Amino acid sequence: MLGLGYLFLFILSGLSPSLASTVPAQGSPSVVLDKGTFVGVRVSHTDEYLGIPYAQPPVGNLRLALPVAVDPYSGVYNASSFGDVCPQDIADLVAASGATFLAPFEAQYVEIFPAPSVNESEDCLTLNVYVPEGTKPGANLPVVVWLPLASFLWGGGALQVNVNGTVIVERSIQNREPVIFVSINYRVNAFGFLPGQEVKDAGVTNLGLRDQRQALRWIQQYIPNFGGDKTRVTMWGGNSGSISAALQMLNNGGNSEGLFSGAWMQSGFPVPLNTYSDLQGDYDFLVNQTSCQGSSDSLSCLRQISFDEFNAAMLAAPADERFGRWQVVLDYDFIAEQPETLLSQGKVARVPFVVGCTEDEGTDGALNLTTITTDNGTAAWLMEEGLPGVSMEDVEQIFALYPSDPAAGSPFGTGDLYAISPQYKRIAAIVGDIEYHGQRRFFLNHTSGHQNAWSYLSKEFKFPYIGAVDLSDLLNIWGPGDLTDRLINFVAHGNPNNGSGISWPQWTISAPHQLNVQNDSSFTIEDDTFRSEGINLLMALNIQFPE
Repeated sequence: MLGLGYLFLFILSGLSPSLASTVPAQGSPSVVLDKGTFVGVRVSHTDEYLGIPYAQPPVGNLRLALPVAVDPYSGVYNASSFGDVCPQDIADLVAASGATFLAPFEAQYVEIFPAPSVNESEDCLTLNVYVPEGTKPGANLPVVVWLPLASFLWGGGALQVNVNGTVIVERSIQNREPVIFVSINYRVNAFGFLPGQEVKDAGVTNLGLRDQRQALRWIQQYIPNFGGDKTRVTMWGGNSGSISAALQMLNNGGNSEGLFSGAWMQSGFPVPLNTYSDLQGDYDFLVNQTSCQGSSDSLSCLRQISFDEFNAAMLAAPADERFGRWQVVLDYDFIAEQPETLLSQGKVARVPFVVGCTEDEGTDGALNLTTITTDNGTAAWLMEEGLPGVSMEDVEQIFALYPSDPAAGSPFGTGDLYAISPQYKRIAAIVGDIEYHGQRRFFLNHTSGHQNAWSYLSKEFKFPYIGAVDLSDLLNIWGPGDLTDRLINFVAHGNPNNGSGISWPQWTISAPHQLNVQNDSSFTIEDDTFRSEGINLLMALNIQFPE
């Protein structure tokens, strides 16, 4: 589903500085991996090595299979251009949300910032490494790993060229804290997150997360060849990339295997999950759209059909239903228990982390619900979809804390403005608190006493109708802005304080201080206590009645 995040990638492409690609006269940069030589390209003061395979192509019998490590490299490889992105599932925003008022907005940005021209294929398990110019083995530079965002439906290192690793590397050089940036492709949608009993029995659930783990193993093996320090690897992501980082922390009983040393997570946290069997109907739907219908071994059959047939079956789902189909599931394998259970049991990697949200997280999700116009309609949505199973008594408690008065809803602080429908701002507040702020606080409450933790709230970049929407904080980091400097210092030292500007205290249960990024880009420190009663209620109900 094409969400607001996709439009923000267009915006980012317009805000990111233009970095002309030039190769110095003395030749292109190169790096030796095993017996192979990868020849990259120099952009400004950054050496880029693009499209490096970190796993064997997941095609044929390796479709819907665990990632397999690459064979040792040999020969010469052209690493001057991106590899193909994994198959995408992008639906039109207006068609998906029914928010027809956004059509001119969407059309304008598609015209001004057209999506990059990239190739899609199943042979897509590649990564990109951005290194300060001339860095050699032994430099031991810290590493930040970007996990692409896009709701586990689309995205990748090539599609998101507008979130250019060179921006981060160049800023780190200016700050005299040089870092190495890595971005990865991983399988998404039905290729990477197919649910169902057949998938569980074959041990191939949550393949996109397993791809990420394989990429992290590759980094451990090869990043020293680029001059990186394999003991200082920070995961970074927004939206599904942030959820991915959190789930990597919860994998393996919290044993990181030394694959990462920290995490920076923006606007995405692991909510209570559907199980693989809850979504059996989605697996059956896909099979029934193909010639595998009636097969005695439907999973093997799905591996053998053509890419076009598989892809068409995946895209046959209506746009507004895809978001719920191809998602992370509780498989009792890669994810051993519900995330909140693992957190409560302390089964989480004890590494320092930063978590952040925007003020108006729920507005983009509420765009899909603008046809709801009455209290009864909102109550029905809560009981059937938002928190399926809650009672009318529960709903009345929610309504008391989240009134229909537009001035109390999200985007916050906008009075009666932007009330697209009579319930839009109320629903936006509820969605944001269930899926983002409540999950963020739950994560902090169960980790901050055991590891260093920081939190922030971004009120910057307020847009009409949607306010400081999900992922708008990325506009600061990819700008680059002051948050970029905090990120770089965290990657280098495990602490976002860089000795300049306001001191950012750690978040603790007794003193839940957080950094607030104001609309004028200034920083303040405030207590993370807003809407506590409502968020506590929604979180308790969400655990009892997962979406």
